[in-house]
Amino acid sequence: MGKPLITSRRLLAALVLAALAAWLVLLAVERSYREENYSLVEEGLYAGGDVARPPPGTKVVLNLCDKDDPYRADVHVWEPIRDAAPAPSIDWLRRMVELIDDNRRAGRTTFVHCRNGASRSVMVVVAYVMFENGWSRAEALEFVRSKRPQARPNPAFVRLLAEWERVVKGRPQQSHL
Repeated sequence: MGKPLITSRRLLAALVLAALAAWLVLLAVERSYREENYSLVEEGLYAGGDVARPPPGTKVVLNLCDKDDPYRADVHVWEPIRDAAPAPSIDWLRRMVELIDDNRRAGRTTFVHCRNGASRSVMVVVAYVMFENGWSRAEALEFVRSKRPQARPNPAFVRLLAEWERVVKGRPQQSHL
């Protein structure tokens, strides 16, 4: 009669250990998704969401969400905006694009992020790609989506990008704003 009790205890202990191991694996998987919520858009330019650490080699962070970052970079700019209408002004967007452009020209890896990495950060990165390449809003958004499939700027931001397209198309190629 003693043998079944020992076997039951061993079985219970094995089940508890297996459950603990499974929980630890799931925790590690969840952490890896949260920590690497960013995408390489171009060499030296990342777009993403809230992370514990920026991408490797990051020297510039542009944070667009209402939560401050738990880390710092050489250049760290916190410009919280709402992910809703009204969109920021065209002058605000121009300043963000200039920030990215100036730092990329200086060879600094740049990470633009918001909470989820889908709307606010994508809007700014799309505006930068439009400026850099002289592309239309549609071309730039398609390109960014090819690198970050979850890219989906809200309707107010899409309208701001249409206005930005008129600015970009009205300037000579490869000139500063």
